[in-house]
Amino acid sequence: MAKLTIKDKNWLDNLDFSQLMDLRIDYAFKLLFATGETLYLISLLNAIFASAGIARRVKSLKIISPQLERQSEEDKLSILDVRAELDDGSEVLIEMHLYDMEELKYKTIHSWARVYNSGLKSGQDYSEQAPVICVSFMAKAVDSSEPNKIHKCCKIADIESKKIFTDALELHYINMKAFVNAVGNTNMSKLEKWLAVMTEKDLADKAIIKDVCEQEEDIAMAVATLEKMSMDRYTREAYEKRQQEIDMYYLRQNRKNKQIAEQAKALAEQEKINAEQAKALVEQEKINAEQAKALAEMQAALAEQAKIIADLTAKKGD
Repeated sequence: MAKLTIKDKNWLDNLDFSQLMDLRIDYAFKLLFATGETLYLISLLNAIFASAGIARRVKSLKIISPQLERQSEEDKLSILDVRAELDDGSEVLIEMHLYDMEELKYKTIHSWARVYNSGLKSGQDYSEQAPVICVSFMAKAVDSSEPNKIHKCCKIADIESKKIFTDALELHYINMKAFVNAVGNTNMSKLEKWLAVMTEKDLADKAIIKDVCEQEEDIAMAVATLEKMSMDRYTREAYEKRQQEIDMYYLRQNRKNKQIAEQAKALAEQEKINAEQAKALVEQEKINAEQAKALAEMQAALAEQAKIIADLTAKKGD
């Protein structure tokens, strides 16, 4: 692969970052990594595996349908951002999440289970089934106890020995926010160099992208391809339409979540009022009981006095 020329470097100096599509928008991500040239996806996946210390080197892959069909009438149709089969037979499922998403870890496990469950061919032994690998690019940490961890890789392991039990399940969670917060502090790995391009909109220092492109020709080619795609009128229109759809979806979700939170707050306040009223009622019943007891004691005293008077009157009569 040829090195970047002086002309290429001039191109980098003149690159208008404001015109680049945001790769965290699924439309742009799929357009770059799942259509046409597979070089970029191969490079990205190898960077992810190297970051996790996994001895897997992808040389080729093929893109397959990202649509997961329903398993039942109640099951929701799921669309992945990228789904690929690697040269070793493993399947990779990739999803890009621009906004926070609750229960993400369970969603990825569900996607893994659906694909793994459908992967066994007739007459094939269970042990022959290839692994299914899930990669999730996220807007925050999947584990709140590790907010600064950029790349978290999970497998099935023995609790006591920590030995990997099987490679069938492999989950990668990549925290883009943690990368943005840490960028510039240390020398970047190949994965972090890719993340610099993906999170370009959040990086104040665009020179980082230029440095990455001068260091990594495959990433430079990806940025050049992204620039070309971003300049295409029809591609731009489709991208902006998708961006608006995502913004509107999360705006509705935020409104819905806000409404749910307000309803929960109102319910909690009402329950607090009910509890206070119940407490007041108990206290009032206690007071009423004490008053009833006092009244009974008074009536008993009066009855005793009346008896004494009656006895005295009877004696006088005698």
